[in-house]
Amino acid sequence: MSFLGSAGDWIGRNPGKAAGAFAGFLFGVLLFSIGIVKTLLIVLFVLIGYLLGKSRDDNVSILDLLNDIFRGRR
Repeated sequence: MSFLGSAGDWIGRNPGKAAGAFAGFLFGVLLFSIGIVKTLLIVLFVLIGYLLGKSRDDNVSILDLLNDIFRGRR
């Protein structure tokens, strides 16, 4: 079996680990190439985009979604 085939099988069995490893690798590359402030700004925009997409997918208003997120922290 080739390396790509065995890597694909591993990714299929462990999608969370693979996504986490890729996200960590991407974060490290961004951190070293553009700096911490720009990297954190990109992460912030990704989170905002995720929240907007989630609210549209779930047909929920942004304010309701933010209330649900911050309600659990009281």
